Amino acid sequence: MLPLLGGLILCSTGSGIVISKTGRYRIFPIAGTALLTVGLLLLAQVGITTSLIVSGLYMFVLGVGLGCVMQVLVLIVQNAVPYSELGVATSGATFFRSIGGSFGTAIFGAIFSNVLIGNLVRHLGTAKLPPGLSSASVTPAILDKLPHAVHHGIAAAYAESIQTVFIIAAPVGLIAFIASWLIPQVELRRGVGASHDSSSSTPPAPDLSAPQPIVSK
Repeated sequence: MLPLLGGLILCSTGSGIVISKTGRYRIFPIAGTALLTVGLLLLAQVGITTSLIVSGLYMFVLGVGLGCVMQVLVLIVQNAVPYSELGVATSGATFFRSIGGSFGTAIFGAIFSNVLIGNLVRHLGTAKLPPGLSSASVTPAILDKLPHAVHHGIAAAYAESIQTVFIIAAPVGLIAFIASWLIPQVELRRGVGASHDSSSSTPPAPDLSAPQPIVSK
């Protein structure tokens, strides 16, 4: 997972620097969702013979795509609302991100579990798991101690099941890519003073630290 996290952190930081200097943010969700979709399709090709370098490169592409999207979308939401609604907008974006993550984990986890059962039956064939061992309790250390036929069958079943999850997730990334083109480019507010709603009728608070004139009646 380190290549994915590296790409995410690198692109999150880089996109923030570029946006702060240029004020342009619309390109990042578009490019990010495109890279995210490509990364999902690449990870769908990972099998039992794929090297760690290649799989790490695929995860880095996915991480770069996520880095261009996650924090930038929060910035877009904050920039699109009046300053008085900044807290509500930020909490709303965080809430829906959490809901999406929860539903996504549950849905794709269920897909993986259901597909894995059929793949195990097909790849193991007549080979049987040792007594007391289930597909849910298999670890790399245990896998290395199993007979070759069982080892290969379990590895192939897991690989195909994960490929199925990424193949199904790729269209979701494509939908996000299409939706990202609908994001408008709004002038980026700079500084606290620029963040206040110009339509607000509330006058600014007086500077009590400055000397006040004495008015005689």
